[in-house]
Amino acid sequence: MQTNPTPILPFTTLLTLTLALLLTPLPTPIHAALLSPIQPFLKQHCHKCHGPNKQKAKLRLDNLPLPTPTNKTKDTWIKIAEAIEFGDMPPKKQPRPNPTHTKQALKAITTAITRSTTTRPIALRRLNRIEYQNTVRDLLGIDTHLAELLPEDASVQGFDNVATGLAISPVLMERYLEAADTAFDAVIRRIKPLPPRTQRVNMMTNKENIDSVKKKKGGTISKHGAFIKFRPGWPPVRLDEAHPREDGIFRCRIAVWPYQPGKRTLAVAVYVGPLFGPGKRRFVGMFDVTGTPEKPRIIEFTTRMTNGHSLHIVPWIYPEYTHRSTGPKPGIAVQWAETHGPLDQAWPSKTQQQLFGPIAAMEKGERIWMRYRKNVYLHNVTSDKPKQDAERIIKQFIPRAFRRPVSSESIQPYINLVNNRLEAGRTFEQAVRAGITAVLCSPHFLLLNKNPKVDQYTIASRLSYFLWSTMPDDQLLKLAKQNKLSDPKVIRQQVERMIKDPRISRFVKNFTGQWLDLRDIEFTTPDRRLFPEFDKLLQESMLAETRGFFNHILRNNLSVLNFIDSDFTVLNERLANHYHIPGIKGHEKFRVTKIPTKSIRGGILTHASVLKVTANGTNTSPVLRGIWVLDKLLNQPPAPPPPGVPAVEPDIRGAVTIRQQLAKHRDTESCARCHNRIDPPGFALESFDPIGGYRRFYRTTAWGKNIKRERGKPYGYSLPVQPSGQTPEGQDFANFRAYRNILIKKQDTIAKAIAAKLLIYATGRPITITDKPTIRQIVKSAHKDNLGLRSIIHAITQSKAFTQP
Repeated sequence: MQTNPTPILPFTTLLTLTLALLLTPLPTPIHAALLSPIQPFLKQHCHKCHGPNKQKAKLRLDNLPLPTPTNKTKDTWIKIAEAIEFGDMPPKKQPRPNPTHTKQALKAITTAITRSTTTRPIALRRLNRIEYQNTVRDLLGIDTHLAELLPEDASVQGFDNVATGLAISPVLMERYLEAADTAFDAVIRRIKPLPPRTQRVNMMTNKENIDSVKKKKGGTISKHGAFIKFRPGWPPVRLDEAHPREDGIFRCRIAVWPYQPGKRTLAVAVYVGPLFGPGKRRFVGMFDVTGTPEKPRIIEFTTRMTNGHSLHIVPWIYPEYTHRSTGPKPGIAVQWAETHGPLDQAWPSKTQQQLFGPIAAMEKGERIWMRYRKNVYLHNVTSDKPKQDAERIIKQFIPRAFRRPVSSESIQPYINLVNNRLEAGRTFEQAVRAGITAVLCSPHFLLLNKNPKVDQYTIASRLSYFLWSTMPDDQLLKLAKQNKLSDPKVIRQQVERMIKDPRISRFVKNFTGQWLDLRDIEFTTPDRRLFPEFDKLLQESMLAETRGFFNHILRNNLSVLNFIDSDFTVLNERLANHYHIPGIKGHEKFRVTKIPTKSIRGGILTHASVLKVTANGTNTSPVLRGIWVLDKLLNQPPAPPPPGVPAVEPDIRGAVTIRQQLAKHRDTESCARCHNRIDPPGFALESFDPIGGYRRFYRTTAWGKNIKRERGKPYGYSLPVQPSGQTPEGQDFANFRAYRNILIKKQDTIAKAIAAKLLIYATGRPITITDKPTIRQIVKSAHKDNLGLRSIIHAITQSKAFTQP
C-alpha cells in the first residue's frame, strides 16, 4: 500500500496546531461519587490537623473542593495525594491507614485530578545533542564527534530528552549551523590517500623512552629490548614513531608482556590522541597483559586516527603492588607497536559517494604543506551538470533527513536555495553545502512529534529514538510506508528486533547514565590518602558492571526486582577483587557471575558505580544516598529543604557520626517529615564507602588515641558504621541486608517507579499524576512475565501514551 508524501507545514503553523490540540478541553465531568472513598479517609486521618478546628500549614481539607477545570485546587490535591502515597501523612506517630482504604482514596483523587486536566504535556521536542550526533552520523555515514559542539541539554525529571527542557535559542541555532558545517566537511575526503603502510616502533630505540629510563621516571630496559614501566597511570608509554602520516582508519598492534606479575593479572589502557599538549585523548579499551618475553601478547584493534595522533599506553597495576616496600615489583613490558593504514582507500570516500551519488569528478584545489608528503593538493567536489545534480542530491537527502516522505512543494525551497547559490557564482560544492546545512538546521529535521496527528512515521521515529537514540532504519520506514506500525504485533516484533541490534547499547548507556546518574562517575575524584586502592581501571570496571547488568536483564527479560536484589552480577577481575569475590581472572572480559551466598553484593545498590556517584570522593552522606533511593528506585523524591535550613555535613574529624547530626536535624518539625523517609535507606548504605567498598569503620586521615591504624596504610579507622534504622512504616532493620529485604517487598512500587522512568525516557514528556493509570496498566501487563524489563518496554510501546498525541 502506497503512502502519499506528507506535506511539510511551516514551523509556526506546526506550533499553532500543536498548542490548539493541547488546549482543547477534555469532556470528562467530575462525579460526586468520587467523594465517597475520599472524605471518610480524610476525616479519619487528616481532619484532626487540617479540619474545621485546626489548619496546620494553612490547609483545611473538610471543605476543600475537588479539582475542576475552573477552580484552582488541583495543585493542592496533587500534594495531598503525594503525601498520602509517600507515607508522609498521616504523621509517623499517628495510626497508619488501612492499605486498601489508602489505595481507594488515592485512586479517587487521581481520577478527579485527571478529569480536571484540560491540557496534556507537550510532545513536540527537538533532538538532544546525543540524538543529533547519532542521527547526523547515521544519515551521512560519518564518524565525527558533534555533540561537543552543542551546549549541554537541560534535564527534566532526570532525563535530557524531555520536551520542556529542550528550548531553542538563537545561540543554539548558530551551534547547529556550525555542527552541520562540520558534518558536511567530514563527508568529503580532500586528499587522495597513499597506499597502506606500516609505521613501527621498537621500544628501546625510542628516544623518549630511553630518556625516561635515564631520568628514573619509573621505567627500565629488559634484556629482550622491551621498555618496562612500573608506575601506573599517566604519563603513558610514548609511541611517537608509530603515529600515522595521514587521516584514516588504521589497524593497530601492540606487543606486551607482564614483568613479575605475581598472582594477579596486569592490564593496560590504550588511548588515541595528540602526541603531546592539549587535546582530548579517546579511550580505546582495556586489555589484559599476558604472554612471555619470547611470545608476548599482541593487542590488535582497528580505529580511526588523525595525522599527528598517536597511541598512548597507560599501565594499570594493582595499587597494593606499587605501594609495598619489599618483594618483586610488577611492571608492564612494551616490546613494540605499529599502525598500518589507512585501510579506507576509497577515493572519493564512501560517504561522499553516498551523498553525492555517481559524481566522480574531484577538482584539484589549494596546495598544502604536509610533513611526510610532498606536492599535496586539496580537492573539491565538482559537476558538469551542477543544477541537475544538486537537485537530485537534495531530493534524495530530504526524505531521509526528515524521516518521512516529503512533497515536491516542501522540497522546492531548498532547491531554490542551492540554485541561488549557483547563480551567485558559488561553486557546486558550496551550493550543495548550503542546501545540506539548511536541511540539518530545519525544524523538520531538528524536531520530533511535530505533526499534530500521530501517523506511521511518527511511530517509527518514536521507536528508534527510544531504543536507538537515532533515526529510523530502512525497515521501520518501510513498515511505516506500508501502514503496518499500527499493528501491535508488528510493533512487538520490531521492539524485539531492535533490542537484538548492536545499537541497543545506546539505550543502555543513555538510560542508565541518567536514571542511575552514571554520567556523573567522573565528577568526583576519591581522596588518594583515604582510598589509595582506587584507580582508573576500577572506575571503568564500575561502569561496565552496571551497564552489563542492565543489558543482561534486558536481553533475558529478567524481573526488574533484580535491580533491588539479585544472585548475579557482571564482573571482571579488578571489580571481583574489590568485592572480595574469588575465582575471576582477567580485566578485559566481563562475565555474568553468581554471587556467593555470604557476599553482601546483589542489586544495583551494591554496585560500586552507584555508590561512587552518590558520594563526594571523601565521605558519604545518608541524605544524598537516601534521596537517590527515593527518587531513582521508588519514584518518590522528597521536597526540597525549607529555606534557611543548612545542609548536614559529615564531621571530617571522625568525632561525631552523621547519624548523631541527623538526629538533631530531625528535631525540627519541618525537616522530620522528609527525613523520616530519607534517612533509613541512607543509614543502610553507610555500610559502603565512597568507592563502593564494604566497611565496618569510617576511614580518616586524622590521628588520635581513638584512631586505629594499620602499618603501611595512609589512613586510620575511626568510629564504627551504624547501618541500622527504622522505616517510616515502623519496620526495624539492623543492617543493609535487612533493609534490602524490606525494600524488595515493595514490588509494586518499585515496578511502577522503573516503568515511570522508562515512560519519561520513551515519550520525551514529563509524567504527572494523571499518568498513574497508564503506569498501573503497564505494570499489570508486565506482571504476566514476572515484571520482566523487556515486557515493561513492550507495554510502554503499546500504550496510548506512546502511540497517541
